[in-house]
Amino acid sequence: MRIQLALTPFGMPRRWRRPPAVRLACGEWLRWQVNHRFAGSHGDAWTYRLDTFNIAHGPAQTELFMGTPTHYVNELAALR
Repeated sequence: MRIQLALTPFGMPRRWRRPPAVRLACGEWLRWQVNHRFAGSHGDAWTYRLDTFNIAHGPAQTELFMGTPTHYVNELAALR
């Protein structure tokens, strides 16, 4: 299975260079983390969002995502 995360075009900072897609073999799993900053509609206030996706290929035990992932993609950016 091939995984490529599609990001919202409204979040900041813009990510001009993205990690490549990840291929998962049966029995493997992926944790992909990405964060965003969204401008507020009133003044200078902004909101923060952290998304963590845990994706397994094939049958998985219920506690699988509590362990160490086979693949990890870190797209956490410094938010100013």
